[in-house]
Amino acid sequence: MSPFVAGCCRAYRRIARAFPHPYRAICGDGLEQLGEDLVPRVWQQQGVVGLIRLFGDLALRLPCEHFSTWADRLREATMADDFFEGTWRARQSEPSLWKIDRPAPQQAYLRFEPTDTGYLMTAYGVVNGEACAERPQMIIADGRRRPLLDLSGRPIPGVPAGAMTFGSRPDPQILELGAEVDGQVLRAGRYEVSADGNTLIVTNKGSGPRGPFEVVMVLERVVPDPYRA
Repeated sequence: MSPFVAGCCRAYRRIARAFPHPYRAICGDGLEQLGEDLVPRVWQQQGVVGLIRLFGDLALRLPCEHFSTWADRLREATMADDFFEGTWRARQSEPSLWKIDRPAPQQAYLRFEPTDTGYLMTAYGVVNGEACAERPQMIIADGRRRPLLDLSGRPIPGVPAGAMTFGSRPDPQILELGAEVDGQVLRAGRYEVSADGNTLIVTNKGSGPRGPFEVVMVLERVVPDPYRA
């Protein structure tokens, strides 16, 4: 490989590394490897004109990808159409109230995905240094009572037979959820988003297989959303 072609390969790698992190996270090292493969071939087949076209395309794509990344972040930061949608992370600077017979998580996340009837809520995090996740929960805040079942419509292990779940949305920024069986409260939860849409306060209390529990967490919106396509 001639010094000129080797220099073009190095230049391609440097430009490839300047692409925004979300783009590189998808492509991995493929963009840099593409330069290693293409530059010598383009030089051999098309000469200087081919290299100009190759680098011109890369140079045009670079600002477009940066603009797209910042536009996504701005859209997520200013989103007002849905206060809950997205990923939320528990603040480490504000200790959570964790009155429950199991270890408190070192990291805790909530994710709300909109559905035709409400949200699919997923809770996950790190407990005792190991990743863990709770059973996804469907939230339908229309005030109606429904059997407390899993997403497949089957009974949930540990949940008493005949348990009912219900939810309401008294305000666009508030979700209230509950579950009970034979008049006994199994769970009562409140999810409230701040006026600026960046903070979520979660309060959950009730009675489970291990006895009474109460959890209060303060979470902050994760921007950009790591699950956003």
